[in-house]
Parts: sequence; structure tokens; C-alpha cells
Amino acid sequence: MAINRRRLILRGALVLVWIGLGALIFVFNRGHTLLVDNRNIEADNIRAPDLITVSVDGGRALEYFSGDRDIFKVGGGRHRIRIEFSDGKPPFEKTFALPLMPDMLLLSIPRMINGMEPYFEEFHTTPEPRKPEAEALPGEEEIILP
Repeated sequence: MAINRRRLILRGALVLVWIGLGALIFVFNRGHTLLVDNRNIEADNIRAPDLITVSVDGGRALEYFSGDRDIFKVGGGRHRIRIEFSDGKPPFEKTFALPLMPDMLLLSIPRMINGMEPYFEEFHTTPEPRKPEAEALPGEEEIILP
């Protein structure tokens, strides 16, 4: 009887360990889509840099002109971004943490390099509604047969 009870406790503990490991793996390896945005911020009168090179977590570097936006797929919660300027300024490096739940986040380069918080926000894609008048071809008229 004591062996069965000990075996039951051991199996229960192993199940809890497996569940805990699964939760840790989910939290530390959670994937995000990071949209890096290099657009002017009209509300705060902040200009975006003209030409920069951005890399996230030491991955491939992408070039951004003012007004560009591109995408990075990242995994985990903490990331390091490196921004190199074409005008001779020293490179900008920053470590940041992403929240767990949103899948897609928009990171503003001008807000980040100017120290404005928050520099990232949740991004939602919304489909554009269809316009029925735009579906008709121009010059198409109703044909009435006698």
C-alpha cells in the first residue's frame, strides 16, 4: 500500500514538472511578429532618420529609408536592436522586452531613438471593406433587351 501511494505521488510530481516545463518553454520561446517602422511622427514633430540599417537579435540587417516599414519574426521575450545611421552618428543599441500576449507589435524607430515611451504598440490588421461601386467596370451600363 505504501509503495502504491509513493508511486502515485511521484507520478503526480512528474506530471506537474512536465506542465511547468511546458509553460516555461511557451513563455521563453513565444514568437512575435515585429513591424519596425521608420516613419515621421506628426503629432510630436519628430522626423524619421533618412537612411538607417536595423538588425534585431544579431540577425540580418535591413536598410530603411524615411517612411519605410519592414517585418522581423522574433522568438522570446527579450530582444536587442541595433540601428546604424548613414550620416556618421554612432550606432544606437537597446535591449527591450515584448509583452507575452499580442502576436504582432509595431516598433517606432523615431520614438525609440528619442527616448519616448512607449515605442511599441499592438498592431491589428483590419481588412478593408469592399466598395460595391468600385467593382463595376467604368462605362458599364445596364443593357435592356426588347
